[in-house]
Amino acid sequence: MHYRSLPAHVGAAVAAWPTGTVTRLERLANRHPASALVLLHLGLARIADGKTSAARAAWRQALARDPNSQPAVQAESLLYPAFAPGRPPFVPSFAVPASVARRSPPRQLAALARGAGGGVRGKLLYGSALQRLGRSVSAEREFAAAARVAPDNAEAQTAAAVGLFSKANPALAFSRLGPLAPRFPRSQSVRFHLGELLLWIGQLKRARQELQLASAVSHKTVLGSTARQFLTQLSSK
Repeated sequence: MHYRSLPAHVGAAVAAWPTGTVTRLERLANRHPASALVLLHLGLARIADGKTSAARAAWRQALARDPNSQPAVQAESLLYPAFAPGRPPFVPSFAVPASVARRSPPRQLAALARGAGGGVRGKLLYGSALQRLGRSVSAEREFAAAARVAPDNAEAQTAAAVGLFSKANPALAFSRLGPLAPRFPRSQSVRFHLGELLLWIGQLKRARQELQLASAVSHKTVLGSTARQFLTQLSSK
């Protein structure tokens, strides 16, 4: 059978497990060395084959060579299992316009991309959408652009900080986000995202404190209600 797409080749190799799976994925990795999709599954196959060090090497390559992809985010989660899976998302305090939300996902993304040229809110919404697709590098660029356009906007500065998060160096995001708390003492976004990032790295006590502060600003907002959901989950731990 002839498989035309790279995902199809990967799927065929995985489906054949254990017959030749690792070898086939290694060949695909040689032909497509910058594909996080291939490297992610190569690592998974190596783990199943008992080759932990080689698996981690493949995941590190996925993250380094193809960082702006969902498979790279998945590889990062496998490399750092002590952290929550995925990346902590920036959560805007405002919703996507109804005229955009009712469209199909591809049309939504296209509309948000066009809207990113229209100001801070557009950039934040587009960056948030890119994050959900696993395109962390592109999201970080949008958030950084929003922060440059609006240096005194707490939400834009918060987004830029959240966009810097990585599991290899979470301190970078905290070094940008932490100083925003005294600078914007009434910002629910700052407190919420501090709590979220702390939650992601497993600092539950401090996360609870920040989320309580965020919820206290208002529990009726998107951020307030999400903070309360996190707090409810924490109370069961």
